[in-house]
Amino acid sequence: MLINIGKKKSLKDIQGNTPDLAKLKQTSKIAVIDDNPFLKAGALAAHNFQLAELGDIRRIDQVSEYPIVVCDIRGVGLEFGSPLEGAHVLAEIRKLYPDKFLVAYSGTESDMSYNDLLRAVDVSVPKDAHTEVWVSVLEDGLKKIGDPFNRWIRFRTQLSQRGVDASEIYRLEQAFLKSIDKRDSSIFEKVASSINAPEVVAEFAKVAMKQLVNFAIAAAVTS
Repeated sequence: MLINIGKKKSLKDIQGNTPDLAKLKQTSKIAVIDDNPFLKAGALAAHNFQLAELGDIRRIDQVSEYPIVVCDIRGVGLEFGSPLEGAHVLAEIRKLYPDKFLVAYSGTESDMSYNDLLRAVDVSVPKDAHTEVWVSVLEDGLKKIGDPFNRWIRFRTQLSQRGVDASEIYRLEQAFLKSIDKRDSSIFEKVASSINAPEVVAEFAKVAMKQLVNFAIAAAVTS
């Protein structure tokens, strides 16, 4: 049994520990899932967003490294065999990566509410939305995934909803806070591997925790 020794940390200790928006744009890649070229790619690149057009993905883990995922809800997800197409893909991404910021888009506004699965996304955007709308949505997404306080709350809420024991969530939270404080993702990884927790915890330790530690380092440099 692991025994936690030392001062307990509080979530308020990490509030405000976020890189500026320019740094987040520079260091955070945004995945785009679409069977066609993303029409706003050029305009968003001009606004310094780092986009990676993945086409139509074959596996959910193809988006593991991307904290923000933009997905068309029509014409994608063919490998998954669901008639719900992109809405199914987004729902599956949310299951495995509950901390990611998910954006759904489609050619018609009516598509945005056609499926209950779209409740899994953070925001829905019409495909023909003005560039200013896309800039606002993606900047908001970067601020959310770059904020360790916000990202942990998103993740912790999902753990609770999935029935993870409160004592294990507390241990994970303390490890998370220590990882941010010490700029060392291995602290969280060790605790995550020592408890009986769902796969999402291992995935968070593998990717998100490392991203947040890097963000914390960047925030310290720019502060």
